[in-house]
Amino acid sequence: MAKRDKRQPVPAVPKGKSKPVVPGSLAPGAGKPIAPKKLLGVHTDSDDDDLCHPVWRLSLLDREHDGSWSWKIGGDTLMTIIEALTAMERLTWREIRAQQAHSKSRSLAKHHAQPVDSLCAEAQKRLDDLGLDDWDELFRFRIMQKGRLWGVLSNESPRVFYPIWWDSEHQVSPLGHT
Repeated sequence: MAKRDKRQPVPAVPKGKSKPVVPGSLAPGAGKPIAPKKLLGVHTDSDDDDLCHPVWRLSLLDREHDGSWSWKIGGDTLMTIIEALTAMERLTWREIRAQQAHSKSRSLAKHHAQPVDSLCAEAQKRLDDLGLDDWDELFRFRIMQKGRLWGVLSNESPRVFYPIWWDSEHQVSPLGHT
């Protein structure tokens, strides 16, 4: 005798419609963890985006640009970026924004939004070429002394960071502008 499936049926999705939200108790595999144990403390359900952990999506990477900055990087640099983003996943957006970079004379936000009109002319033109000229600001992570990871921080919930550029020499917004 075959075992009967005790799960509730999930409604079919009409063609062209988005998938319905299924409560956890009705979701296929109910009772299974949402994420591996190794990721506990990374996922947060919160109505306050500042208390959520960052999410990354790579669909806006500008892999074709070969100007003052580019994604033509070595394996060591790539691993440094990946390690930094992995560490950020354990923080909330509030904790990320609270981090400070210190110099002899001052302390500044280490990771922050930057108005597009303060970026170099090449970066502003490239955003236009990419069809991203509708954004008033980009968000940037300081990964190394000079290295910055630039991208778009969505307004959706949870906030999603879409990296666009790796700027190894601080050229997108030259020193003195950030």
